[in-house]
Order: sequence, then structure tokens, then C-alpha cells
Amino acid sequence: MADPSVVLCDDVDLGTVEVVLAGPWNGRVRIDLAVAVRKGLTEHPRALLLNLAGCEGADWALVGAVLLAERESLAARPSVPLLAIASPAQRGVLTATGVTARVPIFETADLARAALGERSPPLGRVALHLSPTVLAPSAARIFVGDTVLAWELGATLHPARMIVSELVDNAVEHAGTPLTVTVSRRGSLLHLAVEDGVATPPRVIDGPGRSGAPLELRGNGLRIVASAAVAWGTTPTAGGKVVWATLRAHPPGVRM
Repeated sequence: MADPSVVLCDDVDLGTVEVVLAGPWNGRVRIDLAVAVRKGLTEHPRALLLNLAGCEGADWALVGAVLLAERESLAARPSVPLLAIASPAQRGVLTATGVTARVPIFETADLARAALGERSPPLGRVALHLSPTVLAPSAARIFVGDTVLAWELGATLHPARMIVSELVDNAVEHAGTPLTVTVSRRGSLLHLAVEDGVATPPRVIDGPGRSGAPLELRGNGLRIVASAAVAWGTTPTAGGKVVWATLRAHPPGVRM
């Protein structure tokens, strides 16, 4: 029997995060699932997809898992729509217990994404594809700056440009693949994401940075991101990873 696992996967094109369960259900999976749902919601996605279809032997236990994910999704600010993917047997249990009246259930992740595509888009979302050159950070700064000004979010101009510059610089230096910069607005939050083609996540180097050293030795880039953002993190994708950061679109004390 395969070992159980809970995996997070980001879909930059749709702005969603998928939590995928695989293998037999046990107490560890229950804990890992709760952690993964909270981590996925920290990214403030357009929607959270909870994929239960690969989980074995937990039809009744999954009722509680779906309801817990629903509670966490509703508690997010702004709230995040929850869509679930379940096998026919799981769907029967979820229907019998009334969960399907609360959470949309689909047979496959493709059907869930198709249904999401028919819904209203997020308040604002734009993307820019870049080549991994020395000009990419500058292009990303201009793109993000123009976007937040167009959305009348001038208070985020400096931190947003600074964050995206660091994220793109990291992607160019350490991944060296084509990358995509995405800017999304959800309620009072501004979400910045940079997708590249290398799965290895970035890390903050312990200890003080050394002026003049390469970025991987200084470790200052991600410290800048962490200090300027409400939250930041990394999520795997089908072809690499997304490194993201979230800002308040309207910082406290700013009257609109």
C-alpha cells in the first residue's frame, strides 16, 4: 500500500491552489491536510480545490475533512470559494451527509476548474511572461507599478515594486527559466506571484548578509520580501514552483 501524502499545487493561470490527498487515510493525513489547507489559504487564491479522489478508506472521515476546509475557507479574509473533487463512493457519502449542499463536488479536477472558469473572475488579475534576462526585474517593476496605479492602489506602489523585483531577480538567478509574473487583487489584498520552471523552493540564508556577495550568500532578497509582505511562501506547480507574497491593498490608516 502506498504511503499517504498531502500535496499542494498552484495553478497560476486560474489563480487556484489545489490540495491533493493520496494513499490511505490515517491520523497523520488528517493533520497534514489541516496544515495544507491553511497554507493554501494564506496565498489568498481565487479558489481552493480539495482533491480527495486519491484518498483510500476514509469515506466517512472525509466528511469532517471537507467541513473543516469549508470553515477555514469561509474564515479567510476575504473568504475563498472551496471546490472538492471526490470519487463516486466518496460523493455518495458526502451527499448522504448533506455536504454537497454546502460545497460543490466534482468527479475530476478538470471539471472543477471548468466550473470555476464559468464563474465571475477575481476583482483584478493580470499576468506578464518574461525571459530570464537581466532586464526582467526592471520589466516586472514597471508592470506591477503600472498595474497598482491603474487600480488606484498607490499606497502599495513602493513595496509591491520592491517585492516583485526581488522575486524576479531570484527566479532569474536561481531558476534561469521563462517566468510569469501575476498580480491579483482580492478584496483588501494585493497578491504578487512569480512562477518559474524549477521545483526547488527558495530559502532564507541564516545569519547576517554580507554586502557585495552574491544573492544566495547574502540571503537578503527574501528577508526584504518577508519584511514588506503580510505573508509570503512558495507552492509547487506542475512544471516548477510559484513564489508569492501578499500585501494589504489598502494599508491601515489609508482612507479611500
